[in-house]
Amino acid sequence: MSSNPQQSLRNQINNQIIDHPFTDYWDIFILKHQHPINITLHILGIFFFYGLLFSTWKLQNFWLLLGLPLTQLLGLTGHFLFERSHIDLQDAVFSWRASYCLGKMLFRILIGKYQDDIRKRQEILNNYLSNNYANIQ
Repeated sequence: MSSNPQQSLRNQINNQIIDHPFTDYWDIFILKHQHPINITLHILGIFFFYGLLFSTWKLQNFWLLLGLPLTQLLGLTGHFLFERSHIDLQDAVFSWRASYCLGKMLFRILIGKYQDDIRKRQEILNNYLSNNYANIQ
């Protein structure tokens, strides 16, 4: 994990997992987005976001852009009520890394590969944690 404490906090998975082997944010993102309802709320947020942008353009009603924060609230609701994973404030408001991962998650879901992604990352994490805890005892 990163030696930079601020970066380490941004890459935290949840309050129980302090240390992990992942340096690529996509891997961390997957572990923060495993619960089906959380994933569904994020996907709805993506569609709502682009629907608002399209409606704003089509109707030329820029007041509709005031609804964009609601798209973020959908995902945050999934984290608070179902996933209970760490939420980085910068990612919650806006970050390119989170936006990229949301798009990648949508694509991986559409091609049927996202559950495999979760399984593989969970397996890596479980092996890492079991090896580290085995070394402590």
